[in-house]
This record gives sequence, structure tokens and C-alpha cells, in this order.
Amino acid sequence: MKKVLFIAMAMLVACVAVAQPKTTDKALWKQAQKKAKELTNEGWKIDGSKTLEAALFNHYKKLLDENNQELMGQVIGETNTQTRQRGQSYATTNACNLYAKQARQMVSGRVTNEMGVAKLGVESPETFYEAYESRVAAELQGELKTSFAIFREKKGGYLDYQIFFIVNEDSASKARLRAMENAKKESEFARAHAEELSEFVRKGFQITE
Repeated sequence: MKKVLFIAMAMLVACVAVAQPKTTDKALWKQAQKKAKELTNEGWKIDGSKTLEAALFNHYKKLLDENNQELMGQVIGETNTQTRQRGQSYATTNACNLYAKQARQMVSGRVTNEMGVAKLGVESPETFYEAYESRVAAELQGELKTSFAIFREKKGGYLDYQIFFIVNEDSASKARLRAMENAKKESEFARAHAEELSEFVRKGFQITE
């Protein structure tokens, strides 16, 4: 009888141990609860069946992967967004444009700093920069992974809308390289300096808001 009781108690302890969340998970859950409360107080609601706390918790867990970054797209202020579907479309476009602008800034900065004005000669890189930025925005859209979305109701039936995406660097790098190849068709500068530009494009960067 004592042996059976001992085994039962051991199994109970094991089950409790398994059920206990990891220390990291506890910290992330606490962070998610705090952020959810802030967003709720600002009038935001989750667009979906999950709770806002659960959506944030899962989002934070994905960001533990060093290869993942957060990218947020939004439609806020004076807009004509009256449906969540339209808000989702506008916010996605906003996120892609934001990322593409930063990708352009990163490449143009390296061109200036590492290639130098003398090497550029009379060729202007502006055509390449513009083509690259627009192509990155287009290519990235297929690589974005939606984490969760929130909306806020305003007067007149209008909405503010935000989407939080996960950008995986492996996928984003491929999207940037595809954009580079397409931009080469429109830019003599890109064709002349394809090898160096491709190296710059492969290099990842920290996304900023």
C-alpha cells in the first residue's frame, strides 16, 4: 500500500512539475499582461478569437528567435477606414513600405560610406534606390507572417488598425535579393555595381519604428 501511495505521489509531483511554466514563459506572460492592459486602456481590441494577452504572449515567444524581428503596420488618425478588412490591407501596405524605406536607407548608407563618391563617378544611384525600395515593398509582402492584429473604434464608424508581423531574416534576405535583381533591370548603376550591391543587400538590419 505504501509503495502504491509513493508511486501515486511521485506521479502527481511529476505532473505538477510539467504543468509549471518555464521561468522565461512566466516573464513573457507577465509582460504580455502588462502590455495588454495598456492597449486595452487605450481602447484597442484584438481582431480574432484569442485574448489579447495570449496573442501578445505568443508574439513575444516568436521574438525569442534571434532570426525574427517585429514589424508593425498601422492605419491611425484621419483615415477612411471603416472595415477591419480594409484596415488590414492598409496596415500591411504601411508595414511593407516602412521596411522598404529602411532597406533603402541601409543600402544607400553603405554605398556612400564604402563605395565613395569617386567610385560612383557620374552614375547616379537614385534610380536604383527608388526601384529597389518599391521592389522590396512588393517582395516582402509574401514573406510577412501575421502575428496578431488590433483595432480601435472611433467616431463616425471609423477605425484605427494595427498589425504586428514577424519578419524572418532568412526570408527577408531572399526578398531583398529578388528586389535587387528586379531593380537591376531599371538601373545602369545597379548593373555596373551588382556584386557590391548584392553584398550590401544580403546584410540584415535592425527594424526601427
